[in-house]
Amino acid sequence: MNKSLLLDAEEIKRTEHLVNEKHLKKANLTNEYELLRVKDKNLNIVLYKSGKLVHNGNNASIEFLNAILKKEEKYDYILGSDETGKGEWYGPLVVVATALKPDEILELRKLGVMDSKDIKKPKLLKLAKNMIKMDFLRYSVILPPKTYNERYNEFNKENKSLNDLMAWAHSKVIKNLLDRIKFKNAKIVIDQFDVKKMEHRLEKIDKTNLEIIQKTGGESETSVAAASIIAKYLFEQEVDKLDKKYGLKLRNSKPQDIDHDILPKVAKIHFKNVKKNI
Repeated sequence: MNKSLLLDAEEIKRTEHLVNEKHLKKANLTNEYELLRVKDKNLNIVLYKSGKLVHNGNNASIEFLNAILKKEEKYDYILGSDETGKGEWYGPLVVVATALKPDEILELRKLGVMDSKDIKKPKLLKLAKNMIKMDFLRYSVILPPKTYNERYNEFNKENKSLNDLMAWAHSKVIKNLLDRIKFKNAKIVIDQFDVKKMEHRLEKIDKTNLEIIQKTGGESETSVAAASIIAKYLFEQEVDKLDKKYGLKLRNSKPQDIDHDILPKVAKIHFKNVKKNI
């Protein structure tokens, strides 16, 4: 099965240089989006202008990747957090953080860890299963619908929003990992949703030699991408459990299709389409 990863500008230059230096056989480009295509013995790679590199995942490809991928040198750990389930009326809210060493970042990139929006669901689930077998540090908070609804109501009574709940969950997973690592320099990357609320939740942590970044498109960082993939996998698992427990097919249902007594147990009741059916 082909695997893919995203290269930065420096890694793209390394790729082109290595291909020329090794006199690897180039193949004809097949469309306007391709920058480079190599087919040399067991090595098959396609590099796109976007920086996406597709390879066949064999030993020759891994050896090639080892030569071109840039290893993080500034940080001992890069932490990343992301969530899923916020936009679905059914199922849980899942928030995951990872804490990756430089070598682990390289291994995950070679495995195909990248922005989960660019990975189709079957491939994502398979990738997540392989990731979970690895021993890099991660921590998750899963709020099943019943717990989610209770926690949401608690925040709502205090005039707090969904973003407050999200900030609480993100800070919880991040703090858990910070308590488990020792570092000279580390970085935290959060897929941005509410800068001020997140800053408030993290204001009491020791920021000595710790850089905190909140940015849109955080999945460009491997640590965030890994958190996102695992979060999506856990979300799908939890939905499967709810389907089995209540005899439903939530992914193909609407709130009005579900019994009123069951709906609060499988749905986020503050969603408009859910609220009007309770």
